[in-house]
Amino acid sequence: MFKAQIGGLLIAASVSISLILGGCKKEKKDADSDLGHGGVTTIEIVLVQGTDTIRGRYKDPDGPGGRPPTIDTLRPLGGQTYVYFIRLLNEGGNPVQDLTSTIFEAQKNTHQLFILPEPDTLFAKVTPMDADDLGRPVGGRGRYEQRQGGGASGALHFVLRHYLNPTDKNYGLERGSTDLDVRLPVTGL
Repeated sequence: MFKAQIGGLLIAASVSISLILGGCKKEKKDADSDLGHGGVTTIEIVLVQGTDTIRGRYKDPDGPGGRPPTIDTLRPLGGQTYVYFIRLLNEGGNPVQDLTSTIFEAQKNTHQLFILPEPDTLFAKVTPMDADDLGRPVGGRGRYEQRQGGGASGALHFVLRHYLNPTDKNYGLERGSTDLDVRLPVTGL
């Protein structure tokens, strides 16, 4: 009888250990499934003032390390304020995926696009006008001010951050993963 009790305890302990170890097993996940969208290969900024429209695009359909990207130079008028809109695409496959509404609307609580003027805000100023459910900036549309013109050149540094936890968005560039990090040259006219 004593042997039966010990044997039963050993079996129960073995089952418990295998359940615990099995429950701790980490699954390998596909990067795109963590993002909830395909990779961003193209970003386009559209500046609108009245009936005037100016576009700039950074396009790298095969991603880093393949063919060189196609990069436009954005040419806004100095001393002018525009409304900006951003388009995000995955042009790496067929058909092309427009990710704009997925990232800036459906997943706005876990994404933020930072548009950082270089060399600084004396060159240009970007103010997002869209917000997530908690009032935090998203960056898909807003106001763009070209402060310097007359051939002054710089760049817009686009950094799209993806946060697995929406509260991490409060930390800006310090947390999350990078979905996109590119520069678009700007020459003020």
